[in-house]
Amino acid sequence: MNSAVCQSKTITLECQKHGEYTGEIIVLDSEMFGKKEFAPKCPYCQDENEQWHQAMREKLDKQLQIEKWRSMNIEPRYYSSTFDNFDAYNAELVKNFEMCRAFAAKPEGKLVMIGDNGNGKTHLAVSVLKKVNGVMFTAYEIGIKLRQSYNGDKKEWEIMDELCTVPLLIIDEVEKIKDSEAKQNWMSYVVGKRYDRLLPLILIANCHLGRDCKEVKKPCPKCLEDHLEDDILSRVIEDGHVLKFSSDDYRRKIRKSKLSLSAG
Repeated sequence: MNSAVCQSKTITLECQKHGEYTGEIIVLDSEMFGKKEFAPKCPYCQDENEQWHQAMREKLDKQLQIEKWRSMNIEPRYYSSTFDNFDAYNAELVKNFEMCRAFAAKPEGKLVMIGDNGNGKTHLAVSVLKKVNGVMFTAYEIGIKLRQSYNGDKKEWEIMDELCTVPLLIIDEVEKIKDSEAKQNWMSYVVGKRYDRLLPLILIANCHLGRDCKEVKKPCPKCLEDHLEDDILSRVIEDGHVLKFSSDDYRRKIRKSKLSLSAG
């Protein structure tokens, strides 16, 4: 009958990299295998090895996250944009922030974000997108994709089907494309299909509502109603919320602050 004796003892060992260290050596003595000793590894080497593997895991996780953001068409400037770092510095932005966070938790209906540049529309829209998943395009990008489909690998129907089925679709810069029958056709189709399928949609425009317009000359190029057909407006208004962003340009505010500090 085979028998084995296992003992341990504390000894001082030496690592070529870190020098001496103390550890517990295990001594196994058996009739079948004889006497074998199992020395402990250098704890500093083990720590470094674990730190290296942890760094590699974090690097891989970051790469996978970036690939996901790219597939959602999120630009690098907004990789770090989240609800947690949004600066809601006035009552209007606090209200918009809360609306967007509630929308991300329960993505139903539509959000229409309107206002001038640099006051947080894209930051909040991206924050919602990261929670819900989907894709974000400017109206111009969609137009280019559709035009390229005639000679590209991806057909127009495939592009339209993606826009109509992703969990969340964000269309930015609605006003920055020349109004045409083609634009209104794809906009009407996409908004209509997402409406019928109860899928959420966010529209972003550097515009204002017609009732808030102060321009004397009409039509005003910044009135939202002049960029969307009646059928689109009807579906958007029925189950949508309009968020106005009337704050000062935040980027201009930061630049002004930096210039003031430089001057001082």
